[in-house]
Amino acid sequence: MMALDHEAAAYVQTHGLEDFLSAAVDAAIKARADDPLAYISAYLAPGSSGGSRRGGGGSLALDLHVKARSQENPTYPKRDIVSDEMVRWSARWDNYRPTLFTDPFVLKNSRDLDTGFKWADPPDVKAVREELDKRITYCKGGVEKRLEDVCTFDADGCPRNPVGRTGMCGRGLLGKWGPNHAADPIVTRYHPETGALQVVAIQRKDTRQWAIPGGMVDAGETVSVAVKREFIEEAGDIEDPVEREQFQQMIHKLFEGGRQVYRGYVDDPRVTDNAWIETTAFHFHCAPEIGDKLPLKAGDDAGQVMWLDVSTSNPTYRELYGSHRALIDEAIWAAWSCGDLEAGITKRPPSS
Repeated sequence: MMALDHEAAAYVQTHGLEDFLSAAVDAAIKARADDPLAYISAYLAPGSSGGSRRGGGGSLALDLHVKARSQENPTYPKRDIVSDEMVRWSARWDNYRPTLFTDPFVLKNSRDLDTGFKWADPPDVKAVREELDKRITYCKGGVEKRLEDVCTFDADGCPRNPVGRTGMCGRGLLGKWGPNHAADPIVTRYHPETGALQVVAIQRKDTRQWAIPGGMVDAGETVSVAVKREFIEEAGDIEDPVEREQFQQMIHKLFEGGRQVYRGYVDDPRVTDNAWIETTAFHFHCAPEIGDKLPLKAGDDAGQVMWLDVSTSNPTYRELYGSHRALIDEAIWAAWSCGDLEAGITKRPPSS
């Protein structure tokens, strides 16, 4: 990739896009752009592929998933190594032998048992095949389709990951065969003193990585309910009754609005060949009367919670869990394109 010329550099600086340049360069590389500078400029422009034109769909499942082939989850056994060239199912690999793994915790909560919480599918995929065919999967642009219409299945009747091989079969830590639907609330504010754009982040207890405070959608639950529940469970474990009531009131007001910024497959270290994660992400930007005062307290699966500066110069932000940095970038682009965040993006605009 050639160096940016003065004109492109001036464009980036003028529009306050320094923190998003790396994402634009990554996109240009993946697209094998003939004119990288033109591609980057178009990517950074309002209403581009990084902005609201995606309509809440987009494609965060990169051409070749990376986290899904990694060893970032310490509870997983070693995956079979899958090279970039062999990710696609269309690439012939006669001796492919993925590691078989479904966590015992998943098996103990199978819905066909008399014990457990029954949130997981039975271990025998054939027992749910008819139901599996009718399940909804989020395709390109967030379009809902039935699994039987878009998914391929292996010889045992297990659904195949739509992006490709991961080096592991079974379900890992995921309860459902095929798509496991999640909800991710992206809550941002401008820091009351520094003016820096920040996002609520929690530290996961399983991998110790920082992440968006989201989680799985419960059976029979709507995504809009799940996204609020997950935020309260992971960032609002407040014991003091007065502070808890204040938190609940602020969250109720904040979550009355919001914008869906993405729906679809996400790259995640829990994913396998037969079970994957599809999320719906919403962006909620705090007005000063909420963002300056919103109390945060880690709970549920979170070890810690904090307001995290949205900046690629911040290593914690750069190394967020799974596809979470891409989801946040998507939310910020959409907000900027719609005029909800003014020029400067990652800094509060100066008072007029």
